[in-house]
Amino acid sequence: MAGTNKVTQTVSRESGRLDDPFLTQYSIDAITDMIIWVNEEGRYVFFNKAATRLLGYPADELLNLRVYDIDPDVDLVRWRAHWAELKRKGSLTLESTNRARDGALVPIEILANFVVYRGVEYNCAVVRDITERKRVEAELRALNERVFHLSMTDALTGIANRRSFDERLAMQMSRLNDPRLALMLLDIDHFKAFNDAYGHPQGDACLRSVATAIDRTVRGAGGFAARFGGEEFACILPGLEEAEAFALAERVRQSVLSLAIVHGALPGLAEWDGQAGGAMPDMANRAPPPGHPESSPLLPGFVTVSLGIVFAEPCAGLSAGELLMQADVNLYRAKREGRNRLVFTRL
Repeated sequence: MAGTNKVTQTVSRESGRLDDPFLTQYSIDAITDMIIWVNEEGRYVFFNKAATRLLGYPADELLNLRVYDIDPDVDLVRWRAHWAELKRKGSLTLESTNRARDGALVPIEILANFVVYRGVEYNCAVVRDITERKRVEAELRALNERVFHLSMTDALTGIANRRSFDERLAMQMSRLNDPRLALMLLDIDHFKAFNDAYGHPQGDACLRSVATAIDRTVRGAGGFAARFGGEEFACILPGLEEAEAFALAERVRQSVLSLAIVHGALPGLAEWDGQAGGAMPDMANRAPPPGHPESSPLLPGFVTVSLGIVFAEPCAGLSAGELLMQADVNLYRAKREGRNRLVFTRL
């Protein structure tokens, strides 16, 4: 027998293996992951040094605790359910949280194993601190959310962009529990003249102010506003009655007008000088066509918008393209009939 031991030790030295009876315990205490044994009651019966370092409990104190004393995500009922599942499956991988002795919450990943040692059932688990992983995941999630937000937001005005509008409209059209839908297109009147007269920086500032006014007004009524392109905007107004949709469109028109953005380059203003006491151009006093649901004529000297609104009840059977087409027809009718007004139709 002694000869056998000597041969074994020689072979071990030649192969580079370590035959140290204390190596297992040393390994358990040297690794950074927690090694924990828990009995059926959830009481800690064995753990390595990493467990006391991470959780901050002295060994004698930790031996008097149960899993649900330091895991805020687990109570007695959930522990029993976990034990039953572990016993049935043999091993489980899950994430949870431990509360350290100082109250700090530590996110953990648990590889739990059902074992029987000397006739007693245990949960032998490798528990890893995943604080850094969670931090990286949170940063990546925040970055992805920001990228997504940027992809759905108009860079100039800060409101939703055309892509966001298209997705929202498609989603709204698929909802069968809300048959009413109003769609509104609006355009800044004579914006090219404004841009040419005041320059692109002032034009951009005008677009931002108008976009903010539209978005604030529509959002307050549960609607959705987006920049459709150029100086054109689009709004989705779900769940409103016909009269409510019309009233909201009028509030949008008034909200832009109330900005009082000076527009001295409107067609017809070149011959009029308010300071000199000249007469206002005829366009300022133009009356709407009989029966036309307009708001008010163009006000010389200020930025205004023209609006086309279509209301559908029910909207089932109509496509987004049909609604947009009718709203666009209404918008250009509003422009032909004098601008700074709205044209409203029901499908």
